[in-house]
This record gives sequence, C-alpha cells and structure tokens, in this order.
Amino acid sequence: MLLTFGCSNEKDQMNVNISIDGFKKGKIYLQKIKDSILINVDSVFIENKSQIMLTSKIDSPEFFYINLDVSKNENKIGFFGEKGDISIFTNLKKFNSEFNISGSSNDSIYREYTGIIKKFNNNRLDLIKLSFDNLKNKDSATIIQKKIESLNKRQYLFSLNFAVTNGSSHVAPYIALSEFPESSKVLLDTIKNSLSIAVLNSKYGQMLQDLIKSK
Repeated sequence: MLLTFGCSNEKDQMNVNISIDGFKKGKIYLQKIKDSILINVDSVFIENKSQIMLTSKIDSPEFFYINLDVSKNENKIGFFGEKGDISIFTNLKKFNSEFNISGSSNDSIYREYTGIIKKFNNNRLDLIKLSFDNLKNKDSATIIQKKIESLNKRQYLFSLNFAVTNGSSHVAPYIALSEFPESSKVLLDTIKNSLSIAVLNSKYGQMLQDLIKSK
C-alpha cells in the first residue's frame, strides 16, 4: 500500500537535491516506512531536467528511500535523512550501486556501518560457494560451516559494538531495531544506555524504548 502526504514548516524540513546522470524523463519518489507500510512522502515528474528536489517534514533523523519505480525494489536508494539540505548524485545505469550522498552526518555514519557489513556479506557468500564446491568432502564442509558460524558471530558483535560506540548518532537505535529486534532485554538495554538524550528522545530512540518495554 502506498500513501502520499504533504509537508510544510520549513525549519523542520528536509530538502533532497537529486542529480541522476542519464535520467531525462520520469517520476521520482521520496518514501519511508510508516506503521510498517512503505508510503510516498513526496514525488515529482521530471522531463528534460537533471536536477530534482524532494522535500519532507522531519522531526528527527530517520531512514528514507529515493525510488525511480515503485514496482521495482532494485531501483531504491536508502539513506538517513535529517533536517536541512541533502544532495544525492547517481546515474541511471547504476542507480543504487554507484551513488554519493552529502549533507547528512547520520548517513555518513550509516555508510561506514554498511561498508563493513558488505564485507561480512561478501565473505559469507564466498564461504557458502566454497561449501557447495565441497559437498562431497564432509571434513571440509564441517570446517567451512564453522567458519561461517564464526563470521556470523563476529558480525553480530561488530553491529552491537558499532551501535554502542555511536550512541550520539540516530543510526545506533536504528541498528538495534533492525538487527536485534528478537534479542534479549539486557542486550537492547546496553544499546539504549549508550544513547545521548537527543537520540533517546528521537523517533528510533522512542521505538527502541517501546521494544524494550515489550520484552
């Protein structure tokens, strides 16, 4: 289900300036998750223009998407939005794989996090491929499986440590909510206790506190 709503109040507004090399005509959407539903926050139809602006009212930093086609998930760019001006530079051919975002300090921290997670995922894929290549060798398969389990544990600990050491960023509670929703109250409390007052009172900080209360 997709919904659309407007926004005002410029001091609480996010302005997303988008440049897509090779894109000449079509509709661009700014989206986010609300009540577990992906909604359209803003959209614009572009014809023979390279510069695009989408806006949204924003109370605290949160995760948004830029989408070229609501029917195709591969056309999304996810980013951490915040008040003020944000710039996104990309190209039509590699829209969501070769892009650059500036103007959001929280997104910079999020890129640092996802950069490391990507390395974990690539290592895991290599090990999974190796395990398929060694299905007939039980000893090798066992060793590879242990390596995958060790990698999973290291990624788990990395995500936890990253959230705790970045408690002044809104990325921290976002990681808690996306990576550890089923984890123990003690672990979630560890992340919550590392958060600054501003982050604790933000959208994701409040959601984390609600999750902990439900445990």
